[in-house]
Amino acid sequence: MDKAMHDNQLRRQCLDIPVMCEAQLEGIKKGLEAVPDELLKKIRKVIFTGCGDSYFAGIAAVPAFKKYAGAFASSFEAVRCVDAARYIEYEKGQEDTTLLVGISASGSPVRVMEALRRANQKGCHTLAVTNIADSRAAKEAEYSLLVNTPPFPEPGPGLRNYFASISALFLLAARMGVVKGYCSADRETELCKAISDYVNAYKKDFDCMDKLMFEVAMQWKDDIGNEMVGDGPMYATAAFIGAKFVEAAGKMTNVTDSENWCHVNYFRHAPEASGLVLVANDEDRNHSRVIETLRQASMIGRSCLLITDTDGESYGVPEGVSVCKVPKAPEGYEFLSPLLNYIPGTLLAAYVASLREEPYFRGENSLQKQSEVGSTIGNSKVAIF
Repeated sequence: MDKAMHDNQLRRQCLDIPVMCEAQLEGIKKGLEAVPDELLKKIRKVIFTGCGDSYFAGIAAVPAFKKYAGAFASSFEAVRCVDAARYIEYEKGQEDTTLLVGISASGSPVRVMEALRRANQKGCHTLAVTNIADSRAAKEAEYSLLVNTPPFPEPGPGLRNYFASISALFLLAARMGVVKGYCSADRETELCKAISDYVNAYKKDFDCMDKLMFEVAMQWKDDIGNEMVGDGPMYATAAFIGAKFVEAAGKMTNVTDSENWCHVNYFRHAPEASGLVLVANDEDRNHSRVIETLRQASMIGRSCLLITDTDGESYGVPEGVSVCKVPKAPEGYEFLSPLLNYIPGTLLAAYVASLREEPYFRGENSLQKQSEVGSTIGNSKVAIF
């Protein structure tokens, strides 16, 4: 089958990242001007929250904040938006050194706005990371970091927005480290260069990844469902890929870590009809468990794809496991991996969708679009506890 016949807008978003990269970084640097240095100097605890992809971006950002600003018992964590809005408790007496970062490209979800409002009422500082200056999130937050994403003629599941959000959080981490005196003044410039170099490495390898993902999609297009596995920061990538399988291809998708997969998902019905994507870098601490998981899955007939920054032989993958090699992050910038290593899995989801002739976010005649209730993302009830 001719791969060119299945070009699609999600694939074209992948191709656009090298095109948008420099303008995106400049847009973020402009947006950072609205975040006061005096605020960043006094913050000791940062809580990242968001819905869907934005929450995953928060997970991906934590290692960067630990690297650049993680001194003197500083704390950084990503929490689900419903937890930030309804459940987490803020430490008494530490409100002025706590920053809640609400991440949302559109700034429209009610729950993000609610989380920001609750943090404000508790006396904490708040920051919206968004692309829309007059959005709910931007209006609710004490400060806004506008990412200024360059326009694109084909909106779709948030690949470009995801790149923008993670990049913005990485640069915010470097800025916090600089103003606190933990990093040299040129650290932000060095980080931007590392991001650009990393993006260019993906650009060079794109055709190889694209070809392999089309081949895997041909094998997986009729699967009853798919699973994504990632540990530590790689969970963010696994979850993002899983989201694209649902949004683009409409597939039933599960996201978990390797330990829980071996405990629970190993027993899933019809293993031969459900492909598994595992994301892991060669030098991850969980290397041995990843190998065990792949061996366990492949021995029961699962079709397995490992996305990693080395070749299959060097990683030690079992026979029969497909391996998509992605570029290594620049030395000293290993935390950059989640900025781009979702691209192969996103291409896979895009091709599965195209091969199945699935419209993004379901068609106009779908139950989702025809439901009288509809989506409640923008009209959910606000309740502050």
